[in-house]
Amino acid sequence: MVKEYAAKLKPLEDKFREFIFSKYFSVFLFALGSFFAIIGQEVFGTLVFVLIITACFAVTDDFLPVLQAILFVTCFAIRCKNSFDSFVKFWWMAPPIIILFLIHFFKYKIKFEKGSCFNGILAASIATTAGGFGIISFKEYFSLTSLFYMFLLGFGMLFIYMFLSATFRVREEYVFSQRFAEIMTAIILFLFVCVAEEYISRYAEFIANPNVLAFQWRNNASTVLMLAMPFPFWLSVKKFPYFFVGILSYITILCTGSRGGMIFGLIELGICLVFLLAVDKPHRKHILIFIGAAVGCVLIAIKPLLDMLSYTIGRLFTYSENTIRIQLIQRGWGDFKSNIFFGRGIGYMGNSDVHNNAKFTLCWYHCSPIQVIGSFGLTGVAAYGYLIYNRFKVLSKNISLFNLFIFISYIGLELMSLVNPGIFSPFPYLFLITFYFVAIEKCTPKDEITTLKSILSVRNGGKK
Repeated sequence: MVKEYAAKLKPLEDKFREFIFSKYFSVFLFALGSFFAIIGQEVFGTLVFVLIITACFAVTDDFLPVLQAILFVTCFAIRCKNSFDSFVKFWWMAPPIIILFLIHFFKYKIKFEKGSCFNGILAASIATTAGGFGIISFKEYFSLTSLFYMFLLGFGMLFIYMFLSATFRVREEYVFSQRFAEIMTAIILFLFVCVAEEYISRYAEFIANPNVLAFQWRNNASTVLMLAMPFPFWLSVKKFPYFFVGILSYITILCTGSRGGMIFGLIELGICLVFLLAVDKPHRKHILIFIGAAVGCVLIAIKPLLDMLSYTIGRLFTYSENTIRIQLIQRGWGDFKSNIFFGRGIGYMGNSDVHNNAKFTLCWYHCSPIQVIGSFGLTGVAAYGYLIYNRFKVLSKNISLFNLFIFISYIGLELMSLVNPGIFSPFPYLFLITFYFVAIEKCTPKDEITTLKSILSVRNGGKK
């Protein structure tokens, strides 16, 4: 009976599988996500996207369509702060989501594979689990919040890494680099729509005081934009108009009002432009003309631009706006000295008087180096140092032009993690970085692996 029912559904399943691997799927996700963002139904929209994600997961063993939908839903799910009670109202959507998720494991054999970053993630997992040893209270260590984050930042992410390592590989159906770059480019355009909606819906407020509007999800929006920024620049090497989508990503960051995004996004943009100038000789003249014109326009319109950005710049240089982060750095150093080898532990809530964290979230230090020493002590320094070494090693063995742009994206997240939770937010940020190094190792065709010197030589018209 079950087999007969499955046979009847197979043509429909095949059509759906064909659709999610086509470019129409990106258009569909873009339109659907824009609809939910415009009507302000982010909570319901998030659950609809989760349904789409699990449906994709049920019909294929290729994780890319799932990842694509995850990236899109991230763009408006970041607007759902303190929405636990709103999500609970849609409990009736849980059964089909769970069923679709489980179907994958009935249809496809579960595989795990050790990748080159396995030992580094294992070391970080041990440090995360051992954090606070000898000093953290039983109640804090075994709280649901602590266990949730401890697992997903540690051994849970290790299992995800092994799953992704077994799942992703070079496929004949599509070129991974091209498809993923197009997905990330679409993410920039989608976030532009989300930010534009914020300004349009608050048009009267903006006209009354033409300045960057304040909204809660600015740092998350900027972080996702920084993750996506390098990819249209990679596409521009072949089709130059994509270059302007990369520029649009930074303009959108400025519109969010994120201080970290304004500073570190500019640094990342500079890295992308310098690298493009080095590798893209055919378009070098166009890039230089654009940079010259942009600098000229900025100098001519410097006063109105500064007025427009006065909200962001003012917060950057106002002590009261930076007090919390400064105090958290001081607390983090003190927490390190209180337990040099293992820190205070990821679940430590003793700093909540400084940072009033939201329900079911950690009391982050909002600075990744301080998070490591404050939460995990010297054990964390050794473990995360080894993980970073692993990542550099994976890149060095799999150098290609695309992988170098992936690495720039990773650098962008590390920069934002200096002033935000960043890499200590399991989803989407640590998850995406975990995937990056799987992609670098598993999805690069062997004939693309070369050296940086060769890339510079070939792109500048020379010979290998």
